[in-house]
Amino acid sequence: MPPVVRSWSLAVLAAALAGLSALAGCAVNQRVALEADGSGTAVVRIRLEKILLDYLQDLSEVSGTAPKEKGRIFDVEDIRKGFASRQEVTLTRIASPSPERLEMELAFRSIEKLFAAPEKPQTILTLKKAAEDTTLRAHLDRKNFSQLLELAPFLKNPLFEGLGPQENDDATEAEYLELIDLALGEGGSAALKSSVIETTIAVRGKIISQSGGTPIAGGVVFRIPLLRVLLLDKPLDYSLTFK
Repeated sequence: MPPVVRSWSLAVLAAALAGLSALAGCAVNQRVALEADGSGTAVVRIRLEKILLDYLQDLSEVSGTAPKEKGRIFDVEDIRKGFASRQEVTLTRIASPSPERLEMELAFRSIEKLFAAPEKPQTILTLKKAAEDTTLRAHLDRKNFSQLLELAPFLKNPLFEGLGPQENDDATEAEYLELIDLALGEGGSAALKSSVIETTIAVRGKIISQSGGTPIAGGVVFRIPLLRVLLLDKPLDYSLTFK
């Protein structure tokens, strides 16, 4: 398997992935190792900026949704329980070494089922196997954004959900950034604009083509401003083909 480089998600791909990802003022780095049959592993690292960390801690105390451990945003045990019922995705390691950081390692049987809920198909990822190659496509819009939460149970929290795109919202980018400053205080929009989700997908074989990313040895890096994911005023589409 080629070395998997540090990074983000094919739309938080492979969110994975995640989804992870309705976080303003943060960095999301993901490393995905993908096999031709759709199985693989992922390493996800999230780091919150201080301005968002302070906001979420204050809000969690007011709303009564604070984790059992004071000063924490990520409840590791609750996240572990959220993955326990998943059959296609296994949480092999999780840690929150400091309040602003979350680290997860995942193994999945099928990348197409990363965001699937029980008895409900997902529309974010598709893997097409042809005679000579395999193509992975990712499509994210306001209608399927909520499917990201199936991979990242900790995002099923009002503290995070309120930052994500709303299906019928027609707010402009300027209006959204103004709301972020009102919510987070001065510097909130600047923190958001500097935040990125970066995913590296490494494959066994040769990359034939890709769209939306940057080819590297053994894979592709997809790097997207977090603002584009949170606003989703336009659909996000990415792909890679390998053999």
